[in-house]
Amino acid sequence: MSIQRLIFFILSGLFFISSSLWLKEEFDPKWEKYQKEYYEVQLVKAEKEYEAAISVKEKELLSKKLASLRRPVYAVKQVLLKGDYSWSKQQNGDKVDRCMTCHIDEEALKHSHPMVKDFPFDIYGCSVCHGGIGRALDEEMAHEGMYYHKRQMIQRMTSADPLFKFWDELAILTPEETDPNLRTDMGDFKKYFITGEKAIYVGSQKCLKCHTGLTSPHVERWKRIKFKTFEHVKEAPDYIAGNEEYRKKCLKCHTTGYDETTGRYSEEGVTCEGCHGAGEVFSYFMDIGKAMEGQKLAKLGTFGTPYNICGPCHHTRNHEMRLKFFQERGGDDEWFFPQHTTPYKTGLTEKGDASKSLPKIY
Repeated sequence: MSIQRLIFFILSGLFFISSSLWLKEEFDPKWEKYQKEYYEVQLVKAEKEYEAAISVKEKELLSKKLASLRRPVYAVKQVLLKGDYSWSKQQNGDKVDRCMTCHIDEEALKHSHPMVKDFPFDIYGCSVCHGGIGRALDEEMAHEGMYYHKRQMIQRMTSADPLFKFWDELAILTPEETDPNLRTDMGDFKKYFITGEKAIYVGSQKCLKCHTGLTSPHVERWKRIKFKTFEHVKEAPDYIAGNEEYRKKCLKCHTTGYDETTGRYSEEGVTCEGCHGAGEVFSYFMDIGKAMEGQKLAKLGTFGTPYNICGPCHHTRNHEMRLKFFQERGGDDEWFFPQHTTPYKTGLTEKGDASKSLPKIY
């Protein structure tokens, strides 16, 4: 046999082997076995539920479930992530998160992530916290550079930069709002720690132990004004008369650490963490002896940074419901305008009927 023929046969053999491996991976992918195992377990559970069912309606629903589980459809499951294109035009770019293809058991995921049950995985996916390559379907490739556990996620925080990167990624992935007043600002992301958990508010007293001496003028001014803002709000006629939904709008900005899902907050008034974010992050850097990294976080929202800390509360339409209340019911306009506001700024020249003196809603 000539050398040319030998080379031809060797190359042909290699091509055949590589093609066979490719076809096997294409038509019998590794991720499919995870879905098969999941559906088999679900089928056994559904059969037991069917046997235990009493009512006809319940049996009917379970029979439909059994039919689908006996003929499962194995498919790539993915979360379409917002990319570089316009989300409002339903263009998502090339970002996807396919972790759910293998990690298909949602109940198991919830059980293993008890502290992040409120994290919007359907928007941000898994890799934003865990790292890895969310687009990959090969297990080894998908898990490359991945942070498996909470401890590993936290250990990468040797500086504030990983946290900034995490918040930046959340900003990129957040869907656009057509109404600019409803857009999720960068400041909102500060409620998430790098693990995806909601950061813990430690209370202003912990901050003041050091900062009463370190930043005395700033602290004293804030304690005198912003710390007490909710005291004034609670006495306002519209807050007293308002229902729960009305008061929520007040609580969102006039308390610290307000959680819209639970209705709870950390402290009344705009205290330290109201602007600087949950103290857990600062405490972490203090504990590892890197207070200067915490200082970087404290400067968020200052001139020259892309983080909008003030905007979510300090925009023009936040008090629109108050304006409407006083126009409809009347009352002393001092409750609508802050105490430091002058007639020159508001356009008011005298007190009287609030419905006449208050500006119009456009």
